[in-house]
Amino acid sequence: MEQLNIEQRLIKEGIISQQQLQTLKLEQERSSVSLVKAIRRLNFVPEEKLIDFLADKLHLARFSLANFLPSGDVLALLPAEFCEQNKVIPIFKEGNELAVGVLDPLDTSLLEELRFRTGLFIKPYLVKEEELNNILSQYYDARKPKTAPASLVEEQVREEGIKPSAIEAVNLLLRQAVKVNASDIHIEPQEKAMRLRLRIDGVLKEISPPEAGLYSAFISRIKIMANLDIAEKRIPQDGRFTFNAEDEVLDVRVSVIPTIQGESIVLRLLRQNVDLLTLAELGMLKENLDKYSRLIQRPSGIILVTGPTGSGKTTTLYASLLTLKTTEKNIITIEDPVEYKLDFCRQIQVNSKVNLAFATGLRSILRHDPDIIMVGEIRDLETATIAIQAALTGHLVFSTLHTNDAASAVVRLIDMGIEPFLIASCLNGVVAQRLIRVLCPKCKRPYQESEGYPLPPGITAAALSNKEKLVIYQAQGCQDCLNTGFSGRNGIFEIMELTPTIGRMVVQKSSSEEIVSFCRKQGMKFLYDDGWQKVLSGATTPQELLRVLGTSV
Repeated sequence: MEQLNIEQRLIKEGIISQQQLQTLKLEQERSSVSLVKAIRRLNFVPEEKLIDFLADKLHLARFSLANFLPSGDVLALLPAEFCEQNKVIPIFKEGNELAVGVLDPLDTSLLEELRFRTGLFIKPYLVKEEELNNILSQYYDARKPKTAPASLVEEQVREEGIKPSAIEAVNLLLRQAVKVNASDIHIEPQEKAMRLRLRIDGVLKEISPPEAGLYSAFISRIKIMANLDIAEKRIPQDGRFTFNAEDEVLDVRVSVIPTIQGESIVLRLLRQNVDLLTLAELGMLKENLDKYSRLIQRPSGIILVTGPTGSGKTTTLYASLLTLKTTEKNIITIEDPVEYKLDFCRQIQVNSKVNLAFATGLRSILRHDPDIIMVGEIRDLETATIAIQAALTGHLVFSTLHTNDAASAVVRLIDMGIEPFLIASCLNGVVAQRLIRVLCPKCKRPYQESEGYPLPPGITAAALSNKEKLVIYQAQGCQDCLNTGFSGRNGIFEIMELTPTIGRMVVQKSSSEEIVSFCRKQGMKFLYDDGWQKVLSGATTPQELLRVLGTSV
């Protein structure tokens, strides 16, 4: 659309007056700027109204940078100085096309320059100026020293030997991780630089790192915050610190390991003021929710939650305790670490430095008149034995095991050395679970008939062709989901109740395969079955289910 056409449209739609147009032309001549830049400079039109006008007349899409998490590879396509000078930001790359956030989509010389510099076709998106300035400041200016109160900078440099830019870069990284709801930060050394990745919804996403020369100071700053030895680079170290970000207090767990490239650090971010999920919010289907709710209402016995690290076991345990809390019950937990602080129970942190392990802590808990006990993890025979004794003496005990499915938990306890008859006497049930990413509701779309996808058990291609009965969705990606196609996670579950028949099988030391076969005949829903229900309900994709379970259809 030519400028003359835009001028006519602006006046015709009453966005600017004829007098304002004359003023704009004078500003263009005086400053050698485009019409859009002159409108912005003189503030004749509210930004929202201007963006709406340009989007409508030029058939362009808007892009919100408010929660945008840029990829380091995409940012590297354009120099920082160029982006700051021209007020542009590379957003994402698809094939030979680069999406770019711009303030003036009519600046054809800028678009040509972008195409020349990147060798890619340019697709402009309209963005807000304030959001653009914020993202440029966060990701490009982070490579430059930030201003800070002189006394503070001098004190940090004098006492810690850390560059002010490293201090600000670490703070910026933590704030950004909180903003996008990351659970972990990975800081990884490379031959000539370092790599930063954030774990969001269980998947790592790379972001732009600080300048290469900042690596040593960056690592030292984190080690100082965690009260670790900055001179020791030969052995692993673990520490923790608290950090205030976006009015939120973080408990940050730090793990440092030496590698051949240098020290690698992982930060686990635990939010102290997070709202606990209820059982109904975990994602259990009604059949599983009813079964589990019934199990936890028993006055005594053991309930185990199994799954790999990061599968949401602790969240399920906390939701269970939240359901059972009353003023009439004394609830005590022993955890490693205490991930969230609960005001309705007493929590004990495992501390190896003073020989406070799960077993020793559990013995003390039994002398503290508990009704309900949560043990963070059963790791050894001693802890398992005390937990079973607690269940046999009238306590309700919750704990976790690292097994792949529910049936394997029984075999694992026997392998530890627990007598099968004791397991059959006190084990109420076992929950196995995983976390799967949930499709972004704003951009998910159904598969096209020409696209192939795996079929769920018992479903035929003919059934899938009837779109009124069954629709499977796929991830697409948009600005709201950071172009991943997913937003948040949900649980998939299998719940094995220890019935008298399964109890006899445990006493007979039946294999996990035999127990699974029996449970399937009884109609128990397994992880894969539960996951496919989530797929068929439009919550997730077949590929995501297979990624999590690693099982072929």
